[in-house]
Amino acid sequence: MMHYNIDIPKYYIAGDRGLVGTWYKKMFPEAIGGNTQNANYMSRISTKTDLQLHKPTHVIINAATVGGLQEDLDKSFELMIRNLTIQNNIFEACRFNRTERVLLQGSTCSYPAVGEQPYKETQLMQGEPYATYFPTALPKLMGMYQCRASNEKYDTHWRTAINTNMFGPHDRTGEHAHVIGALMQKFVDACKNNTDTIEIWGSGNQSRDILYIEDAVSAMDIILNNDKYDTVNVASGYEISIREIAELLIKVSGYKGNLWFNTDRPEGIRNRAIDNSRLKELGWKPKYTMEDAFAKTYEWYYGQQIA
Repeated sequence: MMHYNIDIPKYYIAGDRGLVGTWYKKMFPEAIGGNTQNANYMSRISTKTDLQLHKPTHVIINAATVGGLQEDLDKSFELMIRNLTIQNNIFEACRFNRTERVLLQGSTCSYPAVGEQPYKETQLMQGEPYATYFPTALPKLMGMYQCRASNEKYDTHWRTAINTNMFGPHDRTGEHAHVIGALMQKFVDACKNNTDTIEIWGSGNQSRDILYIEDAVSAMDIILNNDKYDTVNVASGYEISIREIAELLIKVSGYKGNLWFNTDRPEGIRNRAIDNSRLKELGWKPKYTMEDAFAKTYEWYYGQQIA
């Protein structure tokens, strides 16, 4: 295979308006960005033409319809069709244009519902994901194997970042957001409207690995440019409960009301701890403490006049 000279890498961000895409653009402002306004990733021809025009050496695949637990429940069929189509079209365009390095945004939702924790990359495909997460998990697992197939057949360096729950400025909000975005909006609404009770889905004892977006994107770029591992967890390596997250939000927001943990609402998988040994081996270290990250994120949400 013919390789590009990547002494001066040329980045292309497929999906530059979401949480990851926005922050990747902040890190690499010279990067070319594609989104629904200037690129049609549902079209094979348009996707191939766009990458052929720019000829990037590095492609970050963020283009997808993503949401939280509620959206997976509401739109499972639509999510699967759309995200597989987008993903396949970008992969095909990268292959056609001989793109040297590709980073697929994977998800910790892809880990088995039942398995030894903290989850390590070698456990992927060792059991079925939690059933509710199938619409997110299965396309990502397919993409991971597509990256590996390209590497084996064409000697490329295509990587998969198995991303934990990320949060930060420019994240989604509301019922179709991930857990931190959904909780952030609830606290902002409650503080602005002097609401005396905040409803939180589940017991609060369910736990997750979460990571601030700036630290996550720095990890992703390390993975994209590494020559050792094709699949790496992007995670804090620390398990935190939803109750602890709520308590941190009380601290940074100054909320004075009550919390109602509604156990009649779905709470997803009970706990998910993620091993980040590979990431640390590659030299990654977080820049922000969890409290500082929550404070920066809450300040941004509050400034968006969410009500």
